[in-house]
Amino acid sequence: MRFSFLVFFLFIFSFGITAQNNSCNFSVSGKILDSETKEPITNVSVKIKGTEISTVSNNNGDFVINDLCSKENTLIISCMGYCESSACEHLHHQHENMSHIYLTKEVLNLTPIIIQSKKPKELGIKSIAQVNISKSDLGLDPTQSLASVLSREQGVTFISNGNNVQLPVIHGLYGNRILILNNGLKHGFQNWGTDHSPEIDISSANNIILVKGASGVRFGPEAIGGAIIVESNKLHLSNPLNIEIGSGFQTNGKGINTNVSIAEGFKDWGYYVNGNFTKIGDRNTPNYQLTNSGKEEQSFGFGSMYHLEKWDFKINYSYLNQNLALLRSSIANSGNAFVRSINSNEPNFINPFSYDINAPNQQINHHFGKVEVNWFYSNKGKLTFRAGRQINKREEYDVRRNIEKPIIDLDLTTSDYQIEWKHPDWLKLDGMVGLQYFNQDNNNNPGTGTTPFIPNYNMDRYSAFIIESKKFGKNLIEAGFRFDYEANNVRGREVNQELFKDNYTFNNLTSTLGYVREISENSTFRTNIGTAWRSPNMAELFSFGQHGFKNTYGLLRYYTNSNGELSTDKVIKLSESTIKPEIGYKFINEFQTTKNKNTHTLTAYSHYIENYIFDRPFGILGTIRGSMPGFILDQTNAFFLGADYSWKKDWTRQLSGVFGFSYLWSRDINKNQPLINQPPISTNYLFTWKHGELGKLTDSKISINPSYTFRQFQSPRTINPEKLIDGTEIITMNSEIFDFKDSPKGYFLLDVSWAMK
Repeated sequence: MRFSFLVFFLFIFSFGITAQNNSCNFSVSGKILDSETKEPITNVSVKIKGTEISTVSNNNGDFVINDLCSKENTLIISCMGYCESSACEHLHHQHENMSHIYLTKEVLNLTPIIIQSKKPKELGIKSIAQVNISKSDLGLDPTQSLASVLSREQGVTFISNGNNVQLPVIHGLYGNRILILNNGLKHGFQNWGTDHSPEIDISSANNIILVKGASGVRFGPEAIGGAIIVESNKLHLSNPLNIEIGSGFQTNGKGINTNVSIAEGFKDWGYYVNGNFTKIGDRNTPNYQLTNSGKEEQSFGFGSMYHLEKWDFKINYSYLNQNLALLRSSIANSGNAFVRSINSNEPNFINPFSYDINAPNQQINHHFGKVEVNWFYSNKGKLTFRAGRQINKREEYDVRRNIEKPIIDLDLTTSDYQIEWKHPDWLKLDGMVGLQYFNQDNNNNPGTGTTPFIPNYNMDRYSAFIIESKKFGKNLIEAGFRFDYEANNVRGREVNQELFKDNYTFNNLTSTLGYVREISENSTFRTNIGTAWRSPNMAELFSFGQHGFKNTYGLLRYYTNSNGELSTDKVIKLSESTIKPEIGYKFINEFQTTKNKNTHTLTAYSHYIENYIFDRPFGILGTIRGSMPGFILDQTNAFFLGADYSWKKDWTRQLSGVFGFSYLWSRDINKNQPLINQPPISTNYLFTWKHGELGKLTDSKISINPSYTFRQFQSPRTINPEKLIDGTEIITMNSEIFDFKDSPKGYFLLDVSWAMK
């Protein structure tokens, strides 16, 4: 403990006759604040020099000393962690007037210590199961995808289209049902199907919060299955210059990675700059190369904050450029080639290793810009304004005659404006009120030589929400409501290239109700029931024709003709269809207890989704390029039931282990059949040895993670492609759902890593 003494003279002016100079009716008062944050400092000792008269500041930083006999008094101010400030040496206090005294923190050279604490849960998701993934965990493998990072958590897997295109799956839901927030704004990208992964550079992320419950009230539509909150590098004041340089090499694909991060904070402002470069060639299995599976990625970002007495001004910008190769053997040029691809144990195309990226591939440029203003108008009141713009340019190349032309060329511009009011205590409620405007403008660029896979469109969404929580004793109740109004304007082309237009709107009320109970100091129970909604995206409604290795037709691009056959020769208006938005009802419960160095966490949930939209295999379709699997988008009512369990044991101060198990059961309620593309049962054990200093290493950690994924016993029936080609199997709209290949057998993985500083 170290105390600093701030000594200064205070003049008190008298208002009365000279005889009053000898009376003891003077007083000194003031408010003590932190010079950096302007927050009040409590329990500061204030003493009159030469006397025993003293007091301490209250919770608001205020102090008062009465019955003083002198006009001039010397105050001795003492508080741990603060030192003298020139702003305090010349303050003049007047009798009965309030003065502000600013103290500056004293910087001491201390031995390094590690402080660990849980990040407080955000308003609106306090009662929902969630986990935090820290920067140190993200930095273990900076070349991995966002989905791969999240898949280490219980209840989370990923669905992949090759090595480079991976989407996170939370409790069986993926794509537009998982909302990704990038630095406070919804990540604006072509989020449809399983062919597009979020353009997130995890090497520049500071922290990721994974929310496993329906959180549409707090974050908006598309959080029907959960939310992923990606936080950028922190902006600090009074922070010394910090430079981090990382570099890595991976044997599979002979990949290299380099990343740089620079941050510094001054008295009133701070900044950070980061950059990343990744290049990976063709990956390989133990027996052969995966031709055309490389990746190139460059990213850059910066942020800055300026602080005034009650204001914070922040700006952020990031840029990401990706060139992602897709496996060459995923494209078949005939029905026989497709059958061979399905039945073979090896790809049809196996070439020597190369860093070259050829068709099929995806080239993406993503710009992100944000301005944020925070006004701390009272001790517990804050008003926040955010404005952001994102530009996403996507080009997809396919194996065809004009290979230099993209088969898909899209520009997506996203604008997002938010106002959030975190109000002071009102009836002892802790809450937030918010307004949002969200706009997307998507355009196809000419020159592809194909009918656009999705049409041009504009979407405007207006939203308002309120979230309140109340704590009484060891209990907390949380409730919230949100209203969304969405308007869409669509322009596209029919099969005969004639223009079609459609205008339609959606609106919905979303709600959440949660309860948290601190059973004891070591045990907590939280439960939440929430509703969320999601309007069908453009691909689900209007997708048409070839995309990647398959042909897909949206809900409005096919119908059953008079002969009972599926036809795709016209576009149906939404108002003339039976299509409705998805509406989900998720009930999730989490119990966590810690005792004798053991932490047990059990999460159980049920999820009912009306009008669930899914890719349904329909057959093998002949195209100009060759035979391809055909899919249609369909709707049903679906039910999900599952549980996640983890057990963490600290065996010693250096050794710890975490056991995990996840189970999910899902069903098409309307037809009483399995849902397609659902994750199987999985289990794993993570063993970690933190042995601290080792030679010249200041820190060292070894992790061993064996895992086993079971075979999916709920998968649909399998129909061999040759039966679909020769007409042995006839598929209609009333046929039982099927898949082209059996679900894989269960498999075992062993991951070993060594991290050091």
